[in-house]
Amino acid sequence: MGRESDPSLASAKLQFTGEDVFVIRKGVKIAKRGHPQTPQAGTWISLEPGWAVLDGPDINSVVVTYQGVVIR
Repeated sequence: MGRESDPSLASAKLQFTGEDVFVIRKGVKIAKRGHPQTPQAGTWISLEPGWAVLDGPDINSVVVTYQGVVIR
């Protein structure tokens, strides 16, 4: 079984707090959206080692990876 189908690597969720947007996995904030007017604007900032988040193919989606493996 490949890691991308491992149920322990369940999908992440987006959380909007009013000022910030986070990607959450199993209750842990793994990434934060950069604020406008900052060098990180329009990007995802990793908050936990090994995790990376990129914008997905549509406006309301993201692609989440852990140590280079896409999490589905």
